[in-house]
Amino acid sequence: MDGSQESTSAKNREFSRITTLLPLAVRVISPEEWDVSHAKLFGETAYSEHSALLPEISDAHLSLWLKTINAKLDTIMSILTLSQAGFDSLAPHYVTISASGMALFLENDIPPDACLEIKALLFSLSPVALQIYGKVLTVKKHDNRYRIAVKFSSMDDQIRNEIVRFVFEKEREMLREKRRERL
Repeated sequence: MDGSQESTSAKNREFSRITTLLPLAVRVISPEEWDVSHAKLFGETAYSEHSALLPEISDAHLSLWLKTINAKLDTIMSILTLSQAGFDSLAPHYVTISASGMALFLENDIPPDACLEIKALLFSLSPVALQIYGKVLTVKKHDNRYRIAVKFSSMDDQIRNEIVRFVFEKEREMLREKRRERL
């Protein structure tokens, strides 16, 4: 592809994208599963929102201790939730990701239009575990692997914004690294 075609293609993109290493798992799902699939965030503590309802404690030391215990309990609950959802055994893959889709290399051929469930961990300032869904757009064989391009669907704005935030944080990291290399 020449530079002008690549430039036009980049201008037509809806979201920024980056190539990075992500722990993830991909599973082909049935059309029946596809019909009821919706992207999800994992690891958010269900009880954190109730902390605003708790009474304020006048003893500053006791209040600090209780807040520390609450934070530890939130962490334990988050770890258990991620483990139960299968996020503790994800293999790392190089992917190119944006808020509209991703491209990745897999050992197995997956047909175009196949429906996929993708579990991924986005590591940035605050790590996020996602279960997202998409359809295979293209499949190209490269050596002994397949490059799979996926378009995300069934995703609300909160999840899309998490991916956008992740991409921008990674871009900032890369820019900082380039500046350090020039110095």
